[in-house]
Amino acid sequence: MKIAMINRRTYPQSRARRGVIIILTLWLVTVLALIAYSLAYEMRIEARLTKLKKDQLLAYQLAKAGVAKAICDLKNDMLMERQEKSQILDAEGDVWKNPEDKVEIEMGAGEFTVRVIDEESLLNINTVNPTVISKAIEYFVGDDAKDEKEAARIERIGLAVLDWRDADDVPANSGEATERELYDKLIAEDEGIEYDKNYESGYKLKNDVFTSVEELLSVYGIEPEFFYGFTPEEKKEQQYLERMQGERRLNRHIMRSHTSEKSKWQDWEPEGLRDILTVVSTGEINVNTAGEAVLTAILAAANINDPNPEEVAQAIIEYRRDGKKDKYDNDKAFRNPMELSQVEGLSGPLVQQMMAMQRLTTVSTHFRIIAEGKSGRARRTIEATVRRTWETFTVEKDDKDFDPRTRTRVKRINEDDDNSPLVVESPTVRIVRWRER
Repeated sequence: MKIAMINRRTYPQSRARRGVIIILTLWLVTVLALIAYSLAYEMRIEARLTKLKKDQLLAYQLAKAGVAKAICDLKNDMLMERQEKSQILDAEGDVWKNPEDKVEIEMGAGEFTVRVIDEESLLNINTVNPTVISKAIEYFVGDDAKDEKEAARIERIGLAVLDWRDADDVPANSGEATERELYDKLIAEDEGIEYDKNYESGYKLKNDVFTSVEELLSVYGIEPEFFYGFTPEEKKEQQYLERMQGERRLNRHIMRSHTSEKSKWQDWEPEGLRDILTVVSTGEINVNTAGEAVLTAILAAANINDPNPEEVAQAIIEYRRDGKKDKYDNDKAFRNPMELSQVEGLSGPLVQQMMAMQRLTTVSTHFRIIAEGKSGRARRTIEATVRRTWETFTVEKDDKDFDPRTRTRVKRINEDDDNSPLVVESPTVRIVRWRER
């Protein structure tokens, strides 16, 4: 009886203990499950980050491969011209220009695209005549530039570019004593403020050369729609649409659509001033690669208005392409600027008017390479500006480190003298600017 009574008394306590143990066990299992889930989640995140870093590294290397391909094409172009002993020129039929060979090139686990832009096909903002800049703005403004007041304002903007880059404080084509007085007065007029000598607009001129095309936005009168080709509101809307559509762009002012649409590489048209300007070039315009906007601006600045400058610019492009829509050759490319007189609507005197307004050429020295590497979801872009030249140097006979097989062209200064120093010629591409994003 005593034992039975003890069991009856301890039974409820044992049952309670077992309940507590079960609850603690369940909590422990839950905590362990959460820990396991957290560890698994972290491992998945780490794996994704590792893959992303790997893809980013691969994309970067693919972009560098694109730059290397473009440099190789630029060198090969010079070599082929020397080998064929043809006249040296750069045109749309060159190997570096053909976009079809540079779109979505597969390499390993990714691919790259590359675009080569002739900087000599663009207006150098540090040397261009201000009248040409004004005419370029008129090209993008369109019919609104025909208004007399608007035309005068655009002309003043062209002179403002000159005032920005020159070293003096004397305004161009103005009766004002200093540039500060002139632009304070202009800004006060734009803001509807009565000008007096105590008024300060805060506008300061650099009085030095442009170091980037974007610097043009700081110049008086240059509005976003002139520079970009659209207003800030339109730009914001466009960026939203691109994000919603999931489109990937390779430098929007170079390509209008996804790089898979190969035809768009040659059908691209400039939208604003930034698309036709440069700060890295010789200052000459290559008539074999210049676009319609650049040619129209030069023709209009040279007062070639009959026929319409745009029609003449289109005729120049049509002539050098020999009427082809793509896969151009250089059979009708201009060998020298004076051959422009063969284009309908132009003559020798008119071409000389163009050359008086803007220096022209048929050979290019500076190029911009835009290469994008793709691996998975990673994208890396490299924009490199290069200078291409033939370099010539001499090598003494006793130079043991010299291997003529690694050079392009080797000859002796005096062919009859075996002891004469060697002259070595080699195509060289040197990087002037390098930008990664």
